This record gives sequence, structure tokens and C-alpha cells, in this order.
Amino acid sequence: MFTFYPTYLRERFTNRTYELAFLERVAEDLRRGQPRHVAIFGLRRIGKTVLCQEQASRLLSQGDLAPVYLDLEELCTAPEIFAQRYIGLTCFWVLTGAKGPVDPYLTAEGLLETQAVEVPLIARTVGTITRALSRSRPDYAALLKLAFDFPDHLAQAVGRPLICFLDEFPELSSLGNFPGVGDPLRHFRAALQRQSYVSYVITGSAITVMERLIRDHESPLFLQFRTLELHPFTEEDTKALVEKLVGPLTPEAQAAIHRYTFGHPFYITALAERLRELVPEAPEGVSLSHVQYAFLLETLSRQGQIYSYCRYLYDVSLQKARGYGLLKALLQVLAEEEGLSLSETARRLRRQASATREYLRWLMEVDLIIEKDGRYYYRDPVLRFWVAYTSRGIEVDLFPRQEELEGLIADLQERFQRVSTQLGRAKESEVRELLRRMAGQTVDGALLGQSGPLHIPEFVRIEPYRSSDGRIEIDALAENDERWIVEVKWRRRRVGQKELKRLLELAEQFQARPWCISQAGFTPEALAYAAHHGILLSDGHDLAALERAVLSR
Repeated sequence: MFTFYPTYLRERFTNRTYELAFLERVAEDLRRGQPRHVAIFGLRRIGKTVLCQEQASRLLSQGDLAPVYLDLEELCTAPEIFAQRYIGLTCFWVLTGAKGPVDPYLTAEGLLETQAVEVPLIARTVGTITRALSRSRPDYAALLKLAFDFPDHLAQAVGRPLICFLDEFPELSSLGNFPGVGDPLRHFRAALQRQSYVSYVITGSAITVMERLIRDHESPLFLQFRTLELHPFTEEDTKALVEKLVGPLTPEAQAAIHRYTFGHPFYITALAERLRELVPEAPEGVSLSHVQYAFLLETLSRQGQIYSYCRYLYDVSLQKARGYGLLKALLQVLAEEEGLSLSETARRLRRQASATREYLRWLMEVDLIIEKDGRYYYRDPVLRFWVAYTSRGIEVDLFPRQEELEGLIADLQERFQRVSTQLGRAKESEVRELLRRMAGQTVDGALLGQSGPLHIPEFVRIEPYRSSDGRIEIDALAENDERWIVEVKWRRRRVGQKELKRLLELAEQFQARPWCISQAGFTPEALAYAAHHGILLSDGHDLAALERAVLSR
């Protein structure tokens, strides 16, 4: 029996209030005959699949729209297999509501033995597939076009619009390796433009690849999808998930879980389950030292889920790389000291800057590192911790010696005090998403350092900006008839007047309204300068209040 959304995942599903509301608006537009398409971005295991499963489950309950969930990583093995399963599984979801045995829907021959054959469109489509496969050289491009056109035709035949969730969408490109296929993305784009009864939600774990597919002007899918970034959990979300898994913890233990996992749901789950083993009798007895011990076991013990995941991520990212040894050395350098420039990294590797740039570029292609202000960082800080230790041969067993454990915990505390850079990068992305949510709304001006209500323009574009020479970088450039530029300083030091003066100069250059967000707040001189020059200001508490206000609407 097919189960697309296991009960335990349904019970653990936490928050994602904004994302679900976003997808529901997509459904509303489809009901009105205005299909929109969405691309969901996010780290591996951040919750993209379970978000799609949750929304598909809700659509099944509502009944007026038919959800279809397809994992393209499993389907994209060969064009003839893909076409049969893409069409067959679409029938399975639409005609059965994803209930019952799925195997008969995986082949054209099997479809003839199901209720699907009673629909004339499906019977004709099966005949077309069968004839195509009977040829010595099937027309693979025609099979793909047939598959991509099918959801819209089926929606019309049954009188229900479809929302198709295509998980691991970049895998579609692999079909282009077969003779005669051409570019699968161009075939998909052509079908997309002909359809009026289907909305598509695509996801991918390869962030850089997904961004290129959606945002590169040379991609066939340029401007075809709205983007939805899936962020790590906030402290409140982390607390909610942990309580579902182990029960309520002390504030100190709860804060430590969020600090060590950076709000990543997979890491939260693994750490919580380890804590349940260490302290099974009473969750309120979980202490800070228990959390630290559990984190070390999870990341540095071969029995840990986080260890296994980091090993998989490390190996799968590097297995096809040329210069494997140097890439490992580069990752080890950045694990010990993040935020190095190109020249600093090259000196540590004892390589030319030009060669080092290529290695860095490759690691960015596979999403292991990112570049910010000309400096390089791990995209996943927990992976960085794992590489820093395992690359030196440091692992622990399930019952480490006390003196060994004390040394590791001391180093753990020191390493995780230096998290402002990573959190800052995540916060920049969150602020851009918040601006998208607030667009066109009126908010409390006090949360941006203004008196009275403040109307947020309905921006049509909100993206980070970097000049062609790399000298100017802006965390968020929001544009419509009015422009805003946003600078995020997510650190423990207050922003001063000098930093606001630089932001104001940029704002004048871009003819934009400046907004500075500082976790720690602003110096008295900075507050006076901002008031005099009309600079919008928000501290960490203001930003949290804005997020709560937007989510409550």
C-alpha cells in the first residue's frame, strides 16, 4: 500500500506558516484560472519535501484541486521509464487520491489494468506510448513532450485543476544525456506555456543549480517561477519541534539545541532523539552538559545520524571532482578558519590564486561553501564542525573518557561562540523574505524607528545586489516605483554612526530609502544621525516583532 506522507512526519510537522499560506495563495489563484508556479529553495534536509507533502495532504482533504507529488530523482532514469511513470503516477494521484497499490500505475501496460483505462484520454495516451516503445528507436523527445503535456490534458478531462509538486526537479536535466532528447528543460518550458489548468511547485537540494535554472537569463525557465526560500527554524520553532520529540526542556537546554543546530530541522531531530536516549526518564532533567554531550555523540560518533549525514554530504559532493585531494585540503583550511579571502586561502594552500579560485568555484557549485564580501564560508556550519574534527582523525565512541569529553566540550563552546557570521548570512536571506511578505502592508512605524503607521511599498523585485567590480554589495535591494536598500548587521556589537553614514551614501547613489537592521541595536550617536537623515532602524527585537506581525495576518 502506498503511503506518501507517513504519520510520524505529519505529527512532527512544525510551523512553516508563511510557506503554507504562500502555497495556499497559489492554489487560490489556480481556482480562479490563473496558474502560478513556485520554486522552493533550501539546504538539504531542511524540510522541502515534507512541506510539499503537508500541502498535498491539505489539498487532498479540500478536494477541489488534485495534488500530484512526484520525486524526479526516482523517475529520471531513462526517457521511456520517465514518460510512463510521470503519466502513470499523475493518474494515480488524480484518480485514486494516492490510495491503494501504486505498482500498476508505473507502466503503460499496467495502466490498462486499472480504472484509468475508463478515461478516454488515458487510453489514447497509453496507446501512443505503446506504439512509440514498439519502435526500434523510440522518439525520446516526443515521449517527453507527451508526458509534460499530460497533466493539463488530464485536468481538463476530469474537470479538476492540478497542482504538481516536482521534487528534486534539477534531476530532469539528466534525461538530456540520451540521444535525440535535446534539452528537457526547453520541452518542459514549452509545455508550461501551453497549460492553463496546472500549477507547478518544484524543489531542489542543489541550491546553486536551482538558482541558475530559475534566475539565469539563459535558462529556459527564466522568469517562469516565483521563488520561496525555506529557512532554518527560529528559536520558537526549534522549541516547538523539540517539545513534540522529547517534551519541554529548561530554557538553557533549549537555547543550546538551537545554537548548536542553527535551527536546521534534521539536526534538531537527531539531537532531540539522542537526548531522549541519554535522559529517558524526565525531559526537564536535560541540562546544558547533556545537550553538549549529545551533540558531540551525534556529530563525532560513527553511530550518529548527523555524522552519517555529514559523511554522505561530504562524499557525494566530492566524489566526481577533479583534484579531490586539494578540495579536501581547502575544506579543512576553511573548517579551521572561515572568512578567508582568495589570496589568504591560496597562501594557506600554497597554490596560485587562479588555481585556488577554480577550486573555490567548484565547492560553491556543489553548495559546500559560499562567498560573501570576497570571503569564503561554509554554507552549513554543522558540516564545518564535522570536517574540522574528522579531517584530523578526531572521533568519539558512544562512551568516551571523561577527560576526552571535557576537552571536546570546551572546544565546542569556543567554536560556537563564533557564529555571528553564519547567522548573519541566514538573517540577510530571512530579511529579504520578510520584505516580500510585508510588501503592500502597513506596519507599526516604531519597529523601523518611525512614529505612526508606515506603509511598505509593494516591491516587485527584492534581491541581494553586487556591482560588477565587486566593490558594492547590498544585502537587499527592493525595487518598484520606490527603492529601498537594506543592510543587516547580525552581530553582538552595536552599529555606529560611521556605518550609517556609509549606508546613507549608498542610498543616495541608488536613490533609495535606507533601512539598517542591527541585532545588538545602535549607539546614541547612530540613533541621532539616523533621526536627522531619515534612516529606518530596527534592532533584533523590532525584527522579531515585525515577523510575528506579518505571520499573524
